[in-house]
Amino acid sequence: MPRSLAKVTDHLILILGCVVMVGPVALLVVDLLSAPNLWPQFQTLFGADGVLGYDVSLWRMLGNSVLLALGVATLACTLSLLAGFALVFFPLPGREWIFGLMLLAMFFPIETRILPSFAVVHQLGLLNSHAGMVLPIVASGFGVLVFRQFLRQVPKELIEAARLDGAHPMRCLRDIILPISAPMIAALFAIFFVLGWNQYVWPLMLSTTRQDMVTVVSGVVRAGPDAVQGQALALLAMLPPGLVILLSQRWLMRGLTSGIH
Repeated sequence: MPRSLAKVTDHLILILGCVVMVGPVALLVVDLLSAPNLWPQFQTLFGADGVLGYDVSLWRMLGNSVLLALGVATLACTLSLLAGFALVFFPLPGREWIFGLMLLAMFFPIETRILPSFAVVHQLGLLNSHAGMVLPIVASGFGVLVFRQFLRQVPKELIEAARLDGAHPMRCLRDIILPISAPMIAALFAIFFVLGWNQYVWPLMLSTTRQDMVTVVSGVVRAGPDAVQGQALALLAMLPPGLVILLSQRWLMRGLTSGIH
């Protein structure tokens, strides 16, 4: 194939991919802008004390979504980094088996274990709480995998030299591992933020008696795709994760390409 034809083919594939990814969002925006009484609908959403039949404001719904996304991203990154650090730099007996068990979390997302997770959260007394909403989602085999592969590239002599100078493991983690892991942490934080933000079934199931824990994604489903308020909520629900991905795009490329080998 001639080089010029190969370039045209590559660009056509990229354009097709962009259309597939951006097309639904563009159609949503066009449909929303053509809706009658658009501005009053937005005023109703942002100014009302209760929306879509919920006794909760849109600001509270946004706050619940942000809290869920930030909680999942922060805890998942922290636990994944600590697990990867322990698996690489500590002579744990059977650590390959431990790593394999951790990877099982990749194949069992919260939707596949929702009933046992609900039972455990109920027994712990965490129903209708933000802690119960966040904690069952933070276990991430993907995060452990990425951090383990990344930290295996760090020369062990560097850690051994620090240990000979009297640095304890937590100081090695703070002074050596954290600075060089910043791109990876930023990349995974963005991924986990989007994962937490897009949760629908688990927050809806957990908040059995509290409407003030409703998230924006739950509101979109309740409004329906044909309602103007539902379309407005859908557009608002895409803005925070989209902004996070755009701001962390450089870190995503640096972090993930250096971490998976």
